[in-house]
Amino acid sequence: MRADLTVGNPLPDIRLPETTGRELALSEIAAGRPLLLVFVRGWWCPKEQVRVRGLVGLQEEIQREHGRIAAVTVDEPYVNGAFRAGIGAGFPFLSDEDRSIARELDLLELTDEWHLPYLPFTFLLDTRLRIEAVWCGFWSWGNPTPDELRLGFREITRREQPTFDPQGVWAAGGSAPLAAGIDGDVIWIRENSKGDELWRGVHDGPVPEVGETVGHSSVDGRPWIVRRVERDGDRVAIHVSKEGKTGSPRLVGHHVVTPPDVR
Repeated sequence: MRADLTVGNPLPDIRLPETTGRELALSEIAAGRPLLLVFVRGWWCPKEQVRVRGLVGLQEEIQREHGRIAAVTVDEPYVNGAFRAGIGAGFPFLSDEDRSIARELDLLELTDEWHLPYLPFTFLLDTRLRIEAVWCGFWSWGNPTPDELRLGFREITRREQPTFDPQGVWAAGGSAPLAAGIDGDVIWIRENSKGDELWRGVHDGPVPEVGETVGHSSVDGRPWIVRRVERDGDRVAIHVSKEGKTGSPRLVGHHVVTPPDVR
């Protein structure tokens, strides 16, 4: 493993084709959330079958609660697609057929001269793609347990999201200070109509003006509107809340419980 791939340092934002051939970067997959990145030997390895099936068993829990998963192999997209479909994975499989990324990051399993696959490394990354933890599963016991992954995601969320203690934040003024939680030159803070903080993330692009729409809710489709822009030295916080009439709470529209094909 390359010497700089240590806890606290960023992992390169690698870009590789997924199972349809479309190239994806890690930052696109993570979409501002912590990312569990697994480098996989391949479908042919029985130990990796067990390992990846274990991740499939965790995928709803991780991807429901502010997390994402991605896998990388040296197989072609078509083979990755069959592997992904066969085990029911709901996360992308990326293809590093020419092993350029494997060599760049020094992650090849040199003792398997026939396949020359990835060593089964697992990286847990925070929302800035910084390394939170690393495991090497050359021996299967070296892979992280489900509880180790849960604890890792918990610590990232505790550090980045002031509302890990929601009542403390709301009682102290509704929204935590700009400098609390996730670090970034410009962040957005989603709030309710009274200014109570939900969660926050890093904003990319120009700082919007008060009154601008900066996205729509995945739950009810209402727009997120900029209510105020807070500045503290070189740091900026964009406070947003929803606008428009709410629907009935009995008509559930969240993407987790209402799949796209039945909306």
